[in-house]
Amino acid sequence: MAVEAVVSVVLQKLTDMLESQSLTQNKLLVYEVQEIMKSLDSMRDLIMISTKVVNQQAEEYLHAVYTVEDGIEKFTLNVVRRRKIFGFLTNHIFFFDNLNSCVRIHQKIKKTLMKLKDHEQVPNEAKKEEKCSETRATDHVSFSYSCNEEVMQIVGIKERFQQMKNMSSFSYKEEEMGIFGLKKDVDALVNQLINNCEHVVLIVGQGGVGKTTLARTIYKHRDIKQLFQLRVWVSVLEDYATKDILLSVLKAMDSATDKCSNKDDEETMKFKVSEYLKNKRYLIILDGANSYSDILEDIKEAFPDVKNGSKLVLTSTQNMELKTTHVNLFLHCMMPLSEDDSWKMFKEKVGRQNSWDLVTPESKQAILLSCKGLPLNIVLLAGLFSLTDPNRWSRIFSGMQNSTDVLSLCYNDLSDNLKVCLLYLVLFPKEFDIPVRRLLRLWVAEGFVKHNSTHVYLEDIAQTYFEELVNRNMLQISKLRSDNSPRRCFVLGVLHDYLLVKAKETNLFHTYHNLINGEDNSSLKVRRMVEYESPKREQVSKNISFHKKSQAKSSLFNPSNLRSYVSFNHQQPDYMQANRIGNFLGNIINDGLGLLRVLDLEGVYKPILPENIGNLCNLRYLGLRLTYLDSLPPSVGELTHLETLDLKHTCIDELPCSILKMKKLHHLHLNEMRLNMQLHSSLKLLTLWGLFLDKKVPIKDGLDKLDHLRELGITFHLPSNQEDLMNWIANLTDLRSLRLRSKDNLGYPSDLMFRSMSNLGQLSHLNLLGRLEKLPDYNEFPPTLKVLTLSISLLKSDPMKTIGQLPCLTVLRLLGQSYVGKEMVCVQGGFSRLKVLKMWMLKELESWVVEEGSMQSLKHLEIRCCEKLHSIPMTLLQQPQLENLVLTGMPQEFATDVERLKSDHTSMTIKQWKFPPLP
Repeated sequence: MAVEAVVSVVLQKLTDMLESQSLTQNKLLVYEVQEIMKSLDSMRDLIMISTKVVNQQAEEYLHAVYTVEDGIEKFTLNVVRRRKIFGFLTNHIFFFDNLNSCVRIHQKIKKTLMKLKDHEQVPNEAKKEEKCSETRATDHVSFSYSCNEEVMQIVGIKERFQQMKNMSSFSYKEEEMGIFGLKKDVDALVNQLINNCEHVVLIVGQGGVGKTTLARTIYKHRDIKQLFQLRVWVSVLEDYATKDILLSVLKAMDSATDKCSNKDDEETMKFKVSEYLKNKRYLIILDGANSYSDILEDIKEAFPDVKNGSKLVLTSTQNMELKTTHVNLFLHCMMPLSEDDSWKMFKEKVGRQNSWDLVTPESKQAILLSCKGLPLNIVLLAGLFSLTDPNRWSRIFSGMQNSTDVLSLCYNDLSDNLKVCLLYLVLFPKEFDIPVRRLLRLWVAEGFVKHNSTHVYLEDIAQTYFEELVNRNMLQISKLRSDNSPRRCFVLGVLHDYLLVKAKETNLFHTYHNLINGEDNSSLKVRRMVEYESPKREQVSKNISFHKKSQAKSSLFNPSNLRSYVSFNHQQPDYMQANRIGNFLGNIINDGLGLLRVLDLEGVYKPILPENIGNLCNLRYLGLRLTYLDSLPPSVGELTHLETLDLKHTCIDELPCSILKMKKLHHLHLNEMRLNMQLHSSLKLLTLWGLFLDKKVPIKDGLDKLDHLRELGITFHLPSNQEDLMNWIANLTDLRSLRLRSKDNLGYPSDLMFRSMSNLGQLSHLNLLGRLEKLPDYNEFPPTLKVLTLSISLLKSDPMKTIGQLPCLTVLRLLGQSYVGKEMVCVQGGFSRLKVLKMWMLKELESWVVEEGSMQSLKHLEIRCCEKLHSIPMTLLQQPQLENLVLTGMPQEFATDVERLKSDHTSMTIKQWKFPPLP
């Protein structure tokens, strides 16, 4: 059970209450809250000891815990609302009412404790034994029979010893160290795809054996990328519909096809796919296609075998007979790793080379027995060992004697807060690439992150949670930023299946589809609701509005208890959904106390927000990115607890003045919006992105009050005075990412002043757009700068000598006319850490020299539309580290020469692209 993790979240909310002086200035009230916390602590201890009892009484105890949580949050909101009306008199006027509320909450906990103690009849010795072997009491989920669990990019392929390289630079050679026994499989399948005639390739094997790893390796293989004009990866869900698969393929081809919609019928989708693929050599991979026989029958019209070398690859845990005789198929069966390869992989993942003497032959055999030769099991168990002191490995061995279920063993080893954060991941669709920043801010908004004395901001603690889950191999990094920091992640398929069971046990969330169709029979209150986009789901009645009158159809769903609403339904345009969301929010507000903490509508087309949305005073996260909304209700400024407001990619151009008086607002994403208002001194923004600045916006005694910023993105029109702006920026010592874009009143690039940033010791990303009179000296740049982007700088002098001296630079982007000279020289010893270089539209560049000993770490080189450039230096083309070379819009003769001169190990991609002229 994960009930104890839920109790921990409630305890955290009580801690927050105690830290709020406005709520607990009276000692009697503080004492009662502390007594509640003691009782909850006792409840958690009993739950952890008497797991079997809790499993039998799960809903009863969860109901009690959630009732306490409801009471706490309603109490807090009542006090906040009263303070708005009565001010400092609130604590005196409502003292007895507040105290009685706490007493009632405490009494409910005491009743639940008594029930737990009545059920607990196990002797103390048995309790201790059960606590040590609690893994036996959890619901067993077998790896071998889980559906679609082998999304194993983290397993045996993309290992941490590779320092989490960017997925865009993924190649077979880069991954070879992590394959551990799969090299023959890779060679065989690459040869099959290139040289043999079978149209369909089926990879089969038991869950966790590495099917997805193998498929991803060949998908990213250099030879495969060069051979196939189109490559598409589709993750097939267990309850797939044919339209789901077709829609995924269409979206991957969306830039070249008509706008796709899940409102199209199946035949229309099949026609669109087949028409686009007709004259192309394509590779389509359907991962997790366990019902592959039915799938092949359903989609054969969309992917006909036109005898041009196109391939359809499926991975499956099942090996069944095909129902169709019209498929030209090659079958590849995968087997578990040998014991030698398993042990080699395990030791490589754990590290700790000096600690293996502590592992006895019996313990080694126990590890191999638990892992069963499956790479997924190996990396999960290795993650557990790598984060445990070797002197405590015996504790893990003891747990392995009681259970060979590696997933349960790893899950049960997590702290309560990590369990809840991990469970939260299943709100996202299976195989969904989750933006890391969004995830961390949602964890904070939900109240899952526990304060500690080490970090000032909860965002930093959430980051440590994320890193631990990655180090335990429970989270996979699917995309990295240019500086190798995580950008997107996803949870392994088998782990998603396992966690989904846990999430249902704790009533973590419900789906919109199940609620409105009466398919959700939970007797507990709905706390989180998620809406997914799927053509399989039936169209619901236009009259459904989440009103109490519809509860007969939607089980016991009462929106007044909802904490989170997250939508992944991104149909455009869908005005019915926009109206439904407006009605839904209105019902929450009209019910009285809105407990909603998270409203994440990212990608929903123009949702309707009620005018009184400010009454949702418990709201922490309001995500409206990519909604294309035109305006916000003025009352949004009354959301006093709001921490994140994301308006990026909307059409909103005005905010209420009260928005910047929010003491808890940490992250504000705008869409080049002017803030014509006085900043409040209590505002502690960490992120301010998308601000538009002109002479009407004060900097002195205005923006300069924001001195804790970590991310700042400004577009400005300041033709005469940029000194105040640069002076402010120079004092932002916590700044990590900075984007400055100077434009004139017509929106064209304008002059950009650069002042020394040498005291910005944490700044790693710098993006500058605008004319620079000259490039600053290298010692005027931030000393920790990793990523530098210059656009339309119109530099006349060669910038490479200066930039090459930046000690930490790993990524350099010289974009449209950043340099307008004819010659460029990279001197010996320069760019010692540079891994990525992009040069776009340097129209006048003719000669480029790279001296020996320069750019020796370069791995990725991209050149676009530098038509006058004669050649790429041989010192780069023959460099052993250079893995990827991309040429776009370059003359054919140039591309031919580069192809002839480059090393064999360097992958080369040639693209033709028409760019609009620069302003």
